[in-house]
Amino acid sequence: MNILSFKHIGVALMAAALFSACNDVVDVNYPDRYTNHGAPSITGIYDVQDTGHVSALSSGTLNQMLRIEGANLANVKKITFNGLDVDVRQVYAESGESFVKIPRKIPEHVTDTLVYETNEGKTALYFPVSIPHVALEGLSNEFALQGSEVQLNGDFFDLYNFNDTTDNSPVSITITNSEQGYSQKIHTDSCSETFTSIRIPQDCPDNSLITFRWKEMGKDMSKTVPYRMTSALLFGDFTGDLGWWNDWGKNLVTDGTKSGDPESLGMSFLRIKGTFDSWSWNSTGIGCNWPNQDFTDHPENYVLKFEVCTNSSTPFADYGASGASGSPNGGYCFDFNTAGVSRHQWDPVSTGLRNTYGKWVTVSIPLDKLCEVKQDDGTIKHVLPAQGAWAAMEFVMQPNNNEGWTVDHSFGQFRIEPKNY
Repeated sequence: MNILSFKHIGVALMAAALFSACNDVVDVNYPDRYTNHGAPSITGIYDVQDTGHVSALSSGTLNQMLRIEGANLANVKKITFNGLDVDVRQVYAESGESFVKIPRKIPEHVTDTLVYETNEGKTALYFPVSIPHVALEGLSNEFALQGSEVQLNGDFFDLYNFNDTTDNSPVSITITNSEQGYSQKIHTDSCSETFTSIRIPQDCPDNSLITFRWKEMGKDMSKTVPYRMTSALLFGDFTGDLGWWNDWGKNLVTDGTKSGDPESLGMSFLRIKGTFDSWSWNSTGIGCNWPNQDFTDHPENYVLKFEVCTNSSTPFADYGASGASGSPNGGYCFDFNTAGVSRHQWDPVSTGLRNTYGKWVTVSIPLDKLCEVKQDDGTIKHVLPAQGAWAAMEFVMQPNNNEGWTVDHSFGQFRIEPKNY
């Protein structure tokens, strides 16, 4: 046998071995997840966070991410909620499920219908989406100086064209002071999904009202909020004879010119700075003549307001935990009774206020919550002074942990205003 013959035999043997090995291969049928075999059908809709498919949804909210389950859901051509198109480029869809975000838009007409269309057809089902109202609470700093840009507290401004406050817009903003004959229209200084602000006119007087008007689904809406209500101040700018309980209280007063002071809002304020020992009781008190009997008779109609400013390195969040004895959060207490029968413990962290980063922000506390006194029978009584009576506000700070607190916080412009103007 020559060399060529041996070569042919070797090739033949390798071919036989290869053929034998191929016979041992097991065919695997991978599922086709991206081919439809008919019109789409939907069997369930879930919030994308509901990974266990526990609670099927019968309705949704704007900007909500959904997992839609069913059959033939791949190759999406069009999806609408209330007639509003979803950007299908951002939809991930397989034949059995797809992930879809409800558009953050306001529809022209509410149809309460979800339409899902693919290359093989479409389906529609009843799926209402809640339409939010403008949540306009007020200015983030009601005592901002004239000429300042001020953020609006609230949400959904961009959905109702607050980014367009031109003369032909359905949104208008007017600042007025009827006593001084002042009225001026202004526009939003900026408006996005997360931030909306206005600029206060340089010539706007204190004690003005800002009225916002807009349309929601064809209905005229309005909201009026206050600006720099100096006429409502209880203690002015903390100067004069306010019946200070101790010199520590007087020494807290500053005017924004001392080292490290935040910007003054046009008057003096209290600045508490230093390290305070664990469980130490630190308090001062000031007073005034109670200005209005209606505050006493109907506290549910009013709020206590003031501005607060934290140094960015000493946020309220530093001491939000309970103390070693299991006591509730420590904080600042306010007491409007010289008899000391009603006290409200203000815990800023629980309200979402942690750090103002050196900026003044307005705090609002319902007056009826400040003066609640629980009776022996479990009922709640509201205790406030009569008009003209001397009313003291005790300002208390007690660290509730074993390390103590290091603070640098400022407070100003304590006042009582109506809940609604």
